[in-house]
Amino acid sequence: MVQKPQARLIPLDQIEISPHNVRHTQVEKGLDELANSIREYGVLQPVIVYRPQKSGKYQLLVGQRRYLASGKAGETDIPALVLGPQDETRAAIISLSENIHRLDLDYVDKMAIATKLVEALESRRKVANALGVSLSTVYNWLGYAAVPPGVKSLVDEGRLGAVTAIRIARHEEDPDRAAQIAKLVVEQPTSARKDLFIDVAKANPRKELSEVAEIVASQRFDSITLHLTPVLREALDKACQKFDSVREDLAVRALEDWLGMNGFLP
Repeated sequence: MVQKPQARLIPLDQIEISPHNVRHTQVEKGLDELANSIREYGVLQPVIVYRPQKSGKYQLLVGQRRYLASGKAGETDIPALVLGPQDETRAAIISLSENIHRLDLDYVDKMAIATKLVEALESRRKVANALGVSLSTVYNWLGYAAVPPGVKSLVDEGRLGAVTAIRIARHEEDPDRAAQIAKLVVEQPTSARKDLFIDVAKANPRKELSEVAEIVASQRFDSITLHLTPVLREALDKACQKFDSVREDLAVRALEDWLGMNGFLP
């Protein structure tokens, strides 16, 4: 049986953030609130560090915001799980594996580390297996690298989902038109109309986007009510978190997949 590392207090000045730490964006977001919480309750979950092969400071892999907020809170040490020496690939896997389901982990960070791991492991499937996620999830992270800046800005503002941004980029090679499509997609009132706008724009690359909007507006949509069991609701919510999507969008996609697999859709 492998003995699990035990948490122990380590002085903050003996820790530095590892270059293999997955979190690089939105690091400062909410730090003051977290520092206030630490002042009142302390650090409730240990950070994860490892000892470098050569002498030096502990390398922080998981818990960057807790580490920084502890400094803001005036703490001098922090509870930490100490791992043995790690190579670059293993360090990156540990960092992403521990952070992967945190809702505040930016898609840009997932994209960057997934790209690095694919280069190291030479297989998207190996990356998926190492992280315990589906192959399609890895493809989505990698696909985000191709999203134009004008579309990413809407994701950063919280107005557009990352998966929808990837879909737009896959369907439209012109970055300017892709950004225009994204802005008009955001204005659509429902997930179904957002999807339809992307599909119609793809099918009519020479039409003005104002014409695309008219086609979408003219379409009639039937709505149905789905009564979900608690188990299905929980599973759907987990999928929404994992794929950075909303219930309606994933429900429609699941229905499309089932109808397609059974020959009801062309």
